[in-house]
Amino acid sequence: MVRMVRVAMMALLLSSSAAVLGQAPAAQEATPPVVAPLGVPGSAERPVRISSGVMAGLILHKVQPEYPWAARDTEGAVVMAAKIDDKGKVVDFKVMSGPEMLRGAALNAVKQWTYKPYLLNGQPVFLMTTITVMFTRSR
Repeated sequence: MVRMVRVAMMALLLSSSAAVLGQAPAAQEATPPVVAPLGVPGSAERPVRISSGVMAGLILHKVQPEYPWAARDTEGAVVMAAKIDDKGKVVDFKVMSGPEMLRGAALNAVKQWTYKPYLLNGQPVFLMTTITVMFTRSR
C-alpha cells in the first residue's frame, strides 16, 4: 500500500513539474495532426497557376460567344477561373464576375476552347488560369 502511494505521488510530481515548465505531461502528449498528402504540382489534384497572358498564346481553337438577343444592350467582360487538363481541354470553370445576362454565352463558348498543352519540365500538366470573354456591340 505504501508503495502504491509513493508511485502515485511520483506521477503527480512529474505531471505538475512538466506543467510548471510549460510542457504537457507525458501521458497527455498530443499526437501530431494527420496531413493529407498533396498531389504532385501539375496533377489534377494540384494544378499549376498560369497567367491568362501566357495561356492566350497557347489557344489552338477559340469559339466566339453568341451574343444573346436579350442582352443586346449589355456590354462587358465575363471573367472566369478555368482548369485545363494535360491535353489542353477546359475541364472545369467558374464565373467570377461579369454581367449576368452574358455569363451563359461565355461559358458555352469557353467550354469548346482547346489549348496547346502547357509543359512543365517537358511534361504536360493540369493548370488553373483566368479567362476573360469580352462582349461589345458593334455600332
